[in-house]
Amino acid sequence: GLLPQPTDQPPTQQATTPTTMSTTATLAAYFEGDQLWDANWKEAHGEATLRKRSQLEDDNVDLILYSSWFCPFAQRAWIAAEESGVNYKWVEVNPYEVDATKPGGYTKLSLPLETKRQLHPEFVEASPRGLVPGIVDVSTGKNLWESMPVSEFIDAKFNDGNLMTRDPQLRAELQIWVAHCSERVSKEYYRALVEQDATEKQAALDRFYNECRMLANAMSTDGPFFLGNEFSLVDVALAPFWQRITVVGSHFLGLDLPNKKGKEFTRLNEWWNAAKERPSVRDTICSPDRLIATYHDYSQGKATSDAAKNFIK
Repeated sequence: GLLPQPTDQPPTQQATTPTTMSTTATLAAYFEGDQLWDANWKEAHGEATLRKRSQLEDDNVDLILYSSWFCPFAQRAWIAAEESGVNYKWVEVNPYEVDATKPGGYTKLSLPLETKRQLHPEFVEASPRGLVPGIVDVSTGKNLWESMPVSEFIDAKFNDGNLMTRDPQLRAELQIWVAHCSERVSKEYYRALVEQDATEKQAALDRFYNECRMLANAMSTDGPFFLGNEFSLVDVALAPFWQRITVVGSHFLGLDLPNKKGKEFTRLNEWWNAAKERPSVRDTICSPDRLIATYHDYSQGKATSDAAKNFIK
């Protein structure tokens, strides 16, 4: 599905690569040692990947990925890139205001598109709505945006289409379940996260659990992933959101999905235990405590991101 995507960047910041993002307190924390980095946070595999990928030169790569480390939509394209083995450069974009009084400086208060264009002209050229991810295919100079089309393109061009079956029926079914992950499972989770009324919050959680059960019942029993032993686009679509559901959801909503009763949640737990250890997923997972900090505005119902305005409602 073509869905809006959240994103993170201060009004006074010049377009920059992550390697220069620790120069002033107006910048959100990006790496350990940055001014707004919390001393209790520990870098994970994702930060190590970002350090490596953000330092590459444009003319030495096949793909430029404009992205935001915290964005689940963008992480789909990131996983697809890691899965494909393409030599890509990461360019961090923070399309949100920075508030130095908050952990890491993180907010979900979206910058106007014109401000994003001033800060990151090449990014907005690649993604005209100013949403991550956006990519440039270096060989053609062409741009693409929106998480699933970008993920499918990366897979088709650089990974021989291994995330998508060539069987027309199964291919269509995968698209159905990709949409289910986006428009049902993830959406109901985010509705529960932002909802401030307790009754409405519980109703959203109940819908979320039901959508999870439907997804689990569609999963193969021949192996841990959606198709069994074969890692597919459905796994790519779900993994970034499931990480947030388990990490952020446990913090703000008290979710304990690994121990939730029912065969469907046992199956989903089996899936996640395998997915999070797959290198393409593991190497895109950033510090959990840092991720929690970025969701404070959502939990308070204060976010003005594109996701908050369009995706969740």
